[in-house]
Amino acid sequence: MSLLSRFIPASRRGQRNFERGRAAEQRGDINAALACFRQGALDYDTHLDAREKAWRPVHPSHLVRAGICYVRIGRDSDALRVFERALAAKEIPDAFLHAGYAAAKLDDREGAVRFWSGYPAWAGQVVIARTLKLQVAAIAAGADLAAACRAVAHAVRGQDRENAKARPTLRHSRPVPPHRGY
Repeated sequence: MSLLSRFIPASRRGQRNFERGRAAEQRGDINAALACFRQGALDYDTHLDAREKAWRPVHPSHLVRAGICYVRIGRDSDALRVFERALAAKEIPDAFLHAGYAAAKLDDREGAVRFWSGYPAWAGQVVIARTLKLQVAAIAAGADLAAACRAVAHAVRGQDRENAKARPTLRHSRPVPPHRGY
């Protein structure tokens, strides 16, 4: 931590750690990704606490990033809580995806089906949308939630690979496809 890092807002530190974690995930460096997501979750905890104490609203994109950090480190109940807040404010595809994953990890079949079936078609994430549709049908037929989580995690990695292929190689291109909500 540098001398001036205390002047950087916690939301910005959380965003940077989230972005570093996603980049490490895409490189296949899981240990570095987990470390970044842990630090990002701590930064977002600080940010969310400060906003709640000041009675100020939290931007939905901050809630989604915080929730994804929470899911990645296993804080599924915290993730579900912030995703529900984010979805109450704005329809964000990744919030539906990860909220369903957190619900499935908590053995909440109805919650997983509700969130995954709410994944919007306009998101443009074909691999994820197809997998979620299959998993919703499988869960309704009594499939194992752990197997559904594995299938969704595999689909997210596959979608990341597809997005990387389609991404322009310009220096200042966007790191994620549009309409992901953050």
